[in-house]
Amino acid sequence: MTHKMSEFTGLNENEVTKLREAGIETTDDVKRLWADEPKRATLIEKTGMTTDRFTTIVSMARLGRLNSVEPKFVEVLVAAGIDGPKSLFEFTPESLVKRLGEVVAEKKLTCAVPTLVEIQAWFADAKPPVAAAV
Repeated sequence: MTHKMSEFTGLNENEVTKLREAGIETTDDVKRLWADEPKRATLIEKTGMTTDRFTTIVSMARLGRLNSVEPKFVEVLVAAGIDGPKSLFEFTPESLVKRLGEVVAEKKLTCAVPTLVEIQAWFADAKPPVAAAV
């Protein structure tokens, strides 16, 4: 699913403007431009962001592209160390809701936290992993 970067609560207006000036409006743009490894340094230079911050934004975009994962929940997922689908689906819905609650309390976050029902929808909408060819 594609989202505008301005929909992510973990990005401030200045960051959204810098991304837009670098040609990034949506999660699709992040995916396409970040995938071109030789141009990553140019992206970082254009935005004036640190590599760590840009990597966080890439993680937010990757998570936001998942079915049913709303942009308002991505900030808490990244704060919990979840940087994409693979690390998200290492959890069960029950263990994830518990982990997110711990992270919010630990880091004193004020961002939106998904309910168990919302998280269960993420897992229900997930495509099963593709088996490796033998």
